Amino acid sequence: MPELPRRSLLALAASFPCLAVAQTARWPNRPLRLIVPFQPGAGPDLLARAYAPLLAELLGQPVMIENRAGASGLIGAEVAARAPADGYTLLLADAFVLTINPAIRANLPYDPIGSFDPVALVGADDSALVVRADSPFRRAADVLAAAKAWPGGLSYSSAGIGSSTHMAAEFLEQMAGVDLLHVPYRGSPQALAGMLTGQVDMTFTTMNAAMTAVRSRAARPLATTGATRDPALPEVPTFAELGFPTYQASGWLGFVVPAGTPSDIVGELAGAIAQVAAQPGLARRVASLGMKPIQSTPAAFRAILPPEIARWSEVARQAGVQLE
Repeated sequence: MPELPRRSLLALAASFPCLAVAQTARWPNRPLRLIVPFQPGAGPDLLARAYAPLLAELLGQPVMIENRAGASGLIGAEVAARAPADGYTLLLADAFVLTINPAIRANLPYDPIGSFDPVALVGADDSALVVRADSPFRRAADVLAAAKAWPGGLSYSSAGIGSSTHMAAEFLEQMAGVDLLHVPYRGSPQALAGMLTGQVDMTFTTMNAAMTAVRSRAARPLATTGATRDPALPEVPTFAELGFPTYQASGWLGFVVPAGTPSDIVGELAGAIAQVAAQPGLARRVASLGMKPIQSTPAAFRAILPPEIARWSEVARQAGVQLE
């Protein structure tokens, strides 16, 4: 995934057209809407609410958040895909909406590449393999060794069939050559609770869901799924460090607009987002939500989509994961 150090954000912002657009009558001359395909109060929603007022200040127009949750992001994504391509509708999309949904669903109401123009990545969301504090497993290697000795005998929970945490686990099983018993729940908090109460041996969960249990010493993190160590758990190795160098199952969040939005508007939006990302306190806010602040150009964002769709499609095919 493309990622820039924080000191590069100002340079990135400066590379875009001047934001004098905020003072022109051409664009924007009315409020923008930011569609968030997640429930109010969820991590992505809170991220959107951190960006919205700062973008509004730069652009000179309100940025109104519209929550369209449901169907694993399909509802909000479809609404955004059908919106006019005039620069007044943005979608805060995640990796699930744009790369995993296409891999596990045959008939999407939107084209993950053809329906949207990427603007900027803004946050990465790793998952973690977590066990109870009293678990006999001290390292991820212990789990994998036990799984090889006892195929199907170890259970893990996830946020649901086809969820990003489920797919992260399936990807690891395929790379490590092990067979784990999947127990799906209706969300990451429920999956974590199932592990803590002894219903399953371990869980693959989002960093945000894991941190409360880790901080209270009720759970022990064994490994994370990103390409680099997560700042929230800097002492915990990645699976890539543990012998699977090509394993990477980090989620991400980014702003997109309906396909066909004028390129100058896309550039101006990207510049505004880069300026917001460079503001003091924004990175801390993103980190407080269990995410790693990231930034990219529209072209770099677009470039990651085809290979990620292909990767998750192969993982889903091998795992037999297909949703209606």
